[in-house]
Amino acid sequence: MKKLTRPLHVVISGAGVGGLCLAQGLRARGVEVSVYETDPTPDSRLQGYRLRIDEFGRKALAACLPERLYALVEATSNRLYMPRGVSYDEQLGELAAHRPMGTPLDPARASMVVNRRTLRQILLTGLRDTVRFGRTVAGYETAGDQVTVRFSDGDTVTADVFVIADGVNSLARQQRLPEAEVLCTGLRGIYGHMALDAEALSWIPPELLGGSRPVLGPHRRTLALGVFQPRTPIPEAVRRYAPEAELDPVPDYLKWTLVAPADGYPVPERELFTADPLRLHALAVEMTDGWHPVLRRMVAQAHRESTFALSIRAVPLPGRWEPSRITLLGDCIHATTPVGGVGANTALRDAALLSSRLGDAAERRLDPVAAVAAYEDTMRGYAHEAVQGSLRGAETVFRARRLTQV
Repeated sequence: MKKLTRPLHVVISGAGVGGLCLAQGLRARGVEVSVYETDPTPDSRLQGYRLRIDEFGRKALAACLPERLYALVEATSNRLYMPRGVSYDEQLGELAAHRPMGTPLDPARASMVVNRRTLRQILLTGLRDTVRFGRTVAGYETAGDQVTVRFSDGDTVTADVFVIADGVNSLARQQRLPEAEVLCTGLRGIYGHMALDAEALSWIPPELLGGSRPVLGPHRRTLALGVFQPRTPIPEAVRRYAPEAELDPVPDYLKWTLVAPADGYPVPERELFTADPLRLHALAVEMTDGWHPVLRRMVAQAHRESTFALSIRAVPLPGRWEPSRITLLGDCIHATTPVGGVGANTALRDAALLSSRLGDAAERRLDPVAAVAAYEDTMRGYAHEAVQGSLRGAETVFRARRLTQV
């Protein structure tokens, strides 16, 4: 097997949850890594609120992060819980539940909930000299045993391995695997959140405060509910576990996502994505008219200025491709719908697996292409299952039509 003649250098495009977790894992294995991100700052845009971290995501974070940072993740998350898979109608009548209330906690299989921004800030801890913001990767070229990554401003950087992890709209993914197509589900979502303070807890039914709680309303409108209630206040957790971490305090909140077909909104789709937050909030209020008063109140009391809209898309994996020094991670190669909360977990699983394979190659001075091949062979299996499961879930929960691939 071909041997490396120099220390391994990995370039990652994208500083999302998956790319940063990979950088942490590679740094822990002594691999030189550089991360480039299009956004000008870590907090330049809203990317969502809470994330469910399942057993695979928890294991991946524990494998890639220093112990003190993983302890900080746990401390700033909701307490472990067993997802019930419960759903309601728009009058809060229970429709179905896969597990009854009071199911014993299995710590090995339990999930936790994190705030997306908090998790990303934890993953950035210790990587400030590694991540460059405001740098858009436009493509790459290969020559011999190196990859030259090209930026939109004309600059370049060379690497031994290039990991594409910059999301659904990745230009580099379009070059590497042009056959990988973005699947538009026809669904659009409006996201909002409200403070979960003592006053709110006095009128919100406790059964709505667990994991994800989808409410299936008329006209194929679904209101997905979820809460963020960290087990330790964030400033206290930072002092206790990682004083060097720069985390913003986050009050407890309840988030909601109103999902409907694009043609089910009372405005043309183009207006949905040009409307300001106040207009989007007003649309959500209008579309839940006649629903249970508690649901109406949740929507009405949201922080209106932070309401935003998103398209719900997926990226089913294409057929097999030949491994090389360019590989892919996360949404750019296997984006999922929000159902089940598997997208971030699959990206984290990618990060742990790839950092392990590349770390072994670097330690043994082996050519990294074999490590990439081993990673991609394993990734295809669980990622395909995650994407198809999320598409089936969207057909059930969001009542999308004919999404599941063969």
